[in-house]
Amino acid sequence: MDYTLHRRRIEFQGHTRTFLVVEPSHLGPHPDLLLFFHGSLQSGNVMRRFTNGTFDELAQRTGTVLVYPDGVDRHFNDCRAQLPVAARELGIDDVAFTRELIRLMRAEFSTSRTLACGYSNGGQMVLRLLFDAPGLINRACIFASTLGEGANHAPSNPESAYIPTPVLFMHGTSDPLAPYEGGVAGIDAARTRGPVTSAEWTARHFAALNGADSRPQITAPYPGVKLRRWEADNPVELLTMEGVGHVIPSGNEIDPRLGATTDAFRAANVVERFFGLRR
Repeated sequence: MDYTLHRRRIEFQGHTRTFLVVEPSHLGPHPDLLLFFHGSLQSGNVMRRFTNGTFDELAQRTGTVLVYPDGVDRHFNDCRAQLPVAARELGIDDVAFTRELIRLMRAEFSTSRTLACGYSNGGQMVLRLLFDAPGLINRACIFASTLGEGANHAPSNPESAYIPTPVLFMHGTSDPLAPYEGGVAGIDAARTRGPVTSAEWTARHFAALNGADSRPQITAPYPGVKLRRWEADNPVELLTMEGVGHVIPSGNEIDPRLGATTDAFRAANVVERFFGLRR
């Protein structure tokens, strides 16, 4: 292992918050910072295993400081109106917590750009940051999450506060929890996260917010994968994975309840390209 893993905890707004820091063995004077927000019922350490260590490896080979925040009671207080979890009931301010993490990493490592990935509930947390902390994140990647539909899209800020930001989406067409074509998201009827828009509608919406071309360039970079790219100073990309479930392709076996995965590519490599990380 060519990096150091730090387990940290801080007292913040009356709660003990925990997070993991992956510190590469070779850091430049102003490394990038990558925040990775886990999904529902996960943790930072679970996310490291869920992605088969591929993002730890990305951090090491690109000299990127990687932080895995832990949500309160294994959830983040995301931007959907319907979120029946403790983080919402307790009014957890995960936007402020994210700002504090960035401040701490800048103080310790002199980090420059701030990049963010999020999966499922963590993807919704990244969506919240894009609207409720405009300009805080320089680039974003969202796995298996789409915008809430109608009143279920409920960030604190109006959309007019959004600052154009490059955004990458990855979504499987057979996702059983966050439907690719839109619908009701959630684990079951008792834990629904309300209606959500489709993956393509979400990507097109961000493309419009970013002032991108209305018609995307469409390519097939991997077997069973379609890439739509809306070109602009702040581009938007949607990687559609045919027959794939609620996953982050990482070359490992996953719980079959999440659906199928693919070995056609590694998500970490696509993120490295889109974020322009240095080797």
